[in-house]
Amino acid sequence: MKQLYSICIAIIFLTASCTSAKETMEQSIPLYNTKWSLKKVYIDSKEETVNTKAFIRFDKEKGSAGGNGSCNSFGSTATINGNEVSFKNIFSTKMYCEQVQQIENKFLGSLGKITRYEIKDKSLFLYNDKNLLLEFAATEEIKSTE
Repeated sequence: MKQLYSICIAIIFLTASCTSAKETMEQSIPLYNTKWSLKKVYIDSKEETVNTKAFIRFDKEKGSAGGNGSCNSFGSTATINGNEVSFKNIFSTKMYCEQVQQIENKFLGSLGKITRYEIKDKSLFLYNDKNLLLEFAATEEIKSTE
């Protein structure tokens, strides 16, 4: 009976350690110091694949986020607490680009609605509560100068 108990305890510890390793791997790409390229926009439960140069970067020291919407540069303050995130004071340049304007409008329009984020593998997901709004892929990690 003691052997069975020991085996059960060992299985529990192995399962827990595998779960911890998986969670660590999922968080291997940092939110900061990464260029996150926009891959999908979700509006009213409809998924739209994006093939533009839109991206976002987060700056921890400045408490900001910014990037390119496909045509225009943008910036904002970014408040991050755990996996909660909010974007305020969003601004952008004002050029009009026929080919990508709809995607840019959806992207920048969604930022003000974001309440949380998740990083899984090499992807960043931005949500409004439970609703996925934006999906990004890590395309470049900026090496820290520290």
